[in-house]
Amino acid sequence: MTKESTKRVFKTPVKLTIKAYKRIISYAIRYASDEISEKNWREVYGILIGSIDNNEKVIVKDAIPMVVGERAGVKYENKQYVDMAQIDESVYERSIRDKKNDFIIGWWHTHPGFEFRFSDIDTQTQLGYQLPNPFAIALIFNHCKLKSNNFYLGLAALRLLNPERGMFSSYDYIKLEVEIDQEKMLNKAQKVVKYNIKNLPKTLKEINHIDDILRKRALAQLQRNFGLILVPKRDIIITDKEEDMEEEDRYLYEWDPEFFKKSFRIPKFREKIEEEIRKDEKILQELLDLNELKKFEQKKDKFKKKIQVMLSKPNDWFNQLSSEFTKRIEIIYPYYDYLDTSERKILEHFESRSLEYNKILDSLNTRAHFNLSLE
Repeated sequence: MTKESTKRVFKTPVKLTIKAYKRIISYAIRYASDEISEKNWREVYGILIGSIDNNEKVIVKDAIPMVVGERAGVKYENKQYVDMAQIDESVYERSIRDKKNDFIIGWWHTHPGFEFRFSDIDTQTQLGYQLPNPFAIALIFNHCKLKSNNFYLGLAALRLLNPERGMFSSYDYIKLEVEIDQEKMLNKAQKVVKYNIKNLPKTLKEINHIDDILRKRALAQLQRNFGLILVPKRDIIITDKEEDMEEEDRYLYEWDPEFFKKSFRIPKFREKIEEEIRKDEKILQELLDLNELKKFEQKKDKFKKKIQVMLSKPNDWFNQLSSEFTKRIEIIYPYYDYLDTSERKILEHFESRSLEYNKILDSLNTRAHFNLSLE
């Protein structure tokens, strides 16, 4: 890139949408505001989603909260890189689906009570975004600057002037445009902040309940009493061939205890019910093959009732658990956009774990009908 083109890219302005601004200010105010003692203020960090309009303007369409740090600095750990990779993948998939060109176009963080400047860590972080994408930007929010002459929204947009110099690169402000009038934008965002602050304690209480009661106790007890999910053994070596096998094929529909014993701890309940179904299927298939249809129907009805009785408690337990989760998610959902990755992970982890259990349970319920056919 020539010196002239580098200078041109550096000056590329940023346009901020109301959606992105609302997420920035709502998450930031949770950890630093006039209502919180200054000694308890915390910096926060997030990523920016958007697109580049004809190489002439960077459009910030969304701002995803990631992590909270200390009073003067936020530590970005390895798990956040994993979270960001997952977000990047989901943004890409959504862009393909919606025929958009959205991607991670930068990052944002807060400097509560501090100036709009890059620390050494900020410079290092910005290099990570700007070296692969010269248009990448950083937004810094400081609630103390709200309604100030130069930074009415409490925001500044920055970019490195000469990123090829690495940590010796200097930085400067770039033009920040907004989707609607600044005053209207601030008023809309502050209404959301007020609503969120009012509902935050209840929202976090619901998240903690899902994590502590539904996941760690109820779902864990369900697995202990009526184990269906295979638990991987520690320090096992999985061959390339085994890695290539689809998860569903490995333990959802095809039951192979000898294969599982190498890699998993097999729950007793799952082992028992799989053995019962396998044994019953064999008897029924033999009757079908002999064309003994009356006997087949009698046995089928008997076996079906037996398996359904075995599955009745895990079905009832899981349905209650799902109903409880749904009820609490309805309370959390309006606030979901303003949760950070650790809070969202609690919900996502419970959902994925319960979905895994449900898929196996559904499969067993379906097989309990013994819809066999002549071979």
